[in-house]
Amino acid sequence: MVNVEKFEAFPTCIYRFKHEFEKNERQNIIDLIITESIVEKNNKKVQRLGSQLDDHLHENPLFKKLSDTILESSHDLMEEHGYEYDSLEITNMWGNILKPNSLKSSHQPHTHSNNFLSGTFYIKASSNTSSIIFFDPRPQSSILKPRKKEFNRLNSDQMSFDSQIGYGVIFPSWLQHWVPQTKEERISIAWNIIVRGDYGEAGDLQNAHI
Repeated sequence: MVNVEKFEAFPTCIYRFKHEFEKNERQNIIDLIITESIVEKNNKKVQRLGSQLDDHLHENPLFKKLSDTILESSHDLMEEHGYEYDSLEITNMWGNILKPNSLKSSHQPHTHSNNFLSGTFYIKASSNTSSIIFFDPRPQSSILKPRKKEFNRLNSDQMSFDSQIGYGVIFPSWLQHWVPQTKEERISIAWNIIVRGDYGEAGDLQNAHI
């Protein structure tokens, strides 16, 4: 047998974390998101589905514990990757409501510009709510695709994470992702994070302090 070494070059990492709710925390968050989704349209009050307009949930004391969990998890990520930085800052955070049989039952493929890390956390979900799906970011990887014996992490061009209450995922903001149509109501919280500190190497004339 030939001795072959494997090297994982340029990996794209996605991190999953769990948040432990305090008493009534989850229900209070659900109530707030639903309340703030009610808007007035044509002199009628209707529920706004999809991404909510208010993206400052991290400034609400109700979200303090969740925000702390998100930042702590993100610090661990940054340390594992060996980055030097001053601080991490949540730039925005908002609620998402997807309902079956509606125009807002899915999220189309997208990325999160002007940030370094992004994530989503599940407040209301079940075995019938949609997963979040990430696309292989390598543009040349689909040029030749031999037939697969079975799908695995080395030959797949997509990776999905189930929507489970109390769990969230953190990923690079540039990584394209989407959410297919959901079969049951799905409520999640999304956010973006900017890394404060020095960017680029000193003296390379492409450095900046953010």
